[in-house]
Amino acid sequence: MPISRRGLLTGTAAALLAAGAAGCADRTGPDQDAAALARLLDRRARAVLRRDRAALAATVLPGATALRTRQLAWLDNLAQVPLAAWEYRLQALDAYPLPAALGSAGSGGRRRAARVHLRYRLAGFDTEPVTATAYQTFERIGGAWYLGSDTDHPGGDVQLWDLGPVTVVHGRCCLVLGLGSAAALPPYARLADRAVPAVSAVWGDGWGRRTVLLVPSTTQQFGSLLGVDPQGFAGTAAVTSGEYGAAEAGRTERITVNPPVWAQLTALGRQVVTTHETTHVATRAVTDTWTPRWLAEGAANWTGYLGTGLGPRQICPELQAAVAAGHLPGQLPPDSAFDGTAPDLAQTYEQAWFACRTIVLRHGQAGLVGFYRALAATGGSGGQQAAVEQALRRSLGTGTAVLTAQWRADLLAALR
Repeated sequence: MPISRRGLLTGTAAALLAAGAAGCADRTGPDQDAAALARLLDRRARAVLRRDRAALAATVLPGATALRTRQLAWLDNLAQVPLAAWEYRLQALDAYPLPAALGSAGSGGRRRAARVHLRYRLAGFDTEPVTATAYQTFERIGGAWYLGSDTDHPGGDVQLWDLGPVTVVHGRCCLVLGLGSAAALPPYARLADRAVPAVSAVWGDGWGRRTVLLVPSTTQQFGSLLGVDPQGFAGTAAVTSGEYGAAEAGRTERITVNPPVWAQLTALGRQVVTTHETTHVATRAVTDTWTPRWLAEGAANWTGYLGTGLGPRQICPELQAAVAAGHLPGQLPPDSAFDGTAPDLAQTYEQAWFACRTIVLRHGQAGLVGFYRALAATGGSGGQQAAVEQALRRSLGTGTAVLTAQWRADLLAALR
C-alpha cells in the first residue's frame, strides 16, 4: 500500500517572507522568524547527525525539563540507525492554533506553530530522501529561538525511533530496524536475504536489490508507523509503504511487519510474505495509480510462491472451496476487494495469484513481467481499464475479455 511521506515546499513560508519585506518594520516580524527558525532547524539537524546530545539540548527551551529529557531519549533511540543525511525544512508558520501560553511565553516570549519536513537517508539504502512531516512549536526568549513543544498538534508522520530505542541488524542485502529484543531480528534478515535474489530472478536487477524492514513490537505501533487504524490490517502480516512511479526508484521502500499476525505464520509462510513484499519494493518504479491491484498483488504472490512446491489447491484453499461449490467468479477482482476489511480478502488474493498463473501458463513468466512493464508505460491514458486493455494487446496480443475467460477456464480445470 502506498503511503506518501514526500512533500514539496509550500508557498506559505515564501508568502510570509514577502509580506514581511513589503510592510513589516518589526525586526522580529514573520520574515525574520522564518529565517531564524530555519537556522535553528539546521542546528538541530547537525546535532542529530552527530548524535550530539549537548547540541540538541541547547536547542530546547530553557526550563522545559520534560521536553529536553524526551528529546535526548529520542536522540538515543537513533544511536544505531545508519544515517547518511538528515535535514529539516520549514514548510509553514502558524500551521495550527496554539494552546494558551504558559511560563516564559506568557511573559513576553514569541511563539510560532510550524509544520516541518524531515528529510533523511539511510546509509547504503537510500539515494533519495524519505520525507516525514512534524508539527512543532518554537519560542523566542531573549532574542533566541528554541523548540518549545512537540505535542501541541496531533498528527504528523511517526518514525520507528519515535516509538523507542531502535536496534539494527545488517544482512547481505537488507537492513532490519526493530524495537524490542535484538535477538529477534536476525531471522528477518535471513528471510530478506533469501527474498532479494528470488525476486531479482523474476524481475531482473534493475532495482536497488536491497530492502529495509521495520519491526515494531505491537499492533498499535504498526498502525502508528503507517498512519492507519491497525484493525483494518488484522489479517495482514506485513505492508510495503511508499509511493508510485519511476521517480521513487532511488528510495528503498519500507516493509513494515505486523507482529501478532507475523507470529502466527509458519516458516514457509514468513518466507512467502517476505518475498511477496520484496516484490512490491522491486516493482515500485513500474507500479502506478492505474495498476490494478489484482496484478500488483497477484504478481507479488506469484513471485512469493515460486519454488515452494505448492500447487493451486494448496495456494488457493478458499478459492478451491468456492469453485468446488459452484461459485465461479465472473470477473477479475476490483481494487476495492483488496481493502483490509473487505469480505473474502484471502480469496481475493488467491484470485489475483491465479490470474497471474493464467498469464504465465500461456505467455511464460517473461510475459507477466512484460505486461506489468507495458502497463506502466501506458501512462494510464484513458483510465485503468483502458490502460490494461492497451497493455495486454501490446505485450500479450490479447484483451481483458479473453484473459478473463481463460482465467475462469483455468479455475475450473484446476480447482473444481
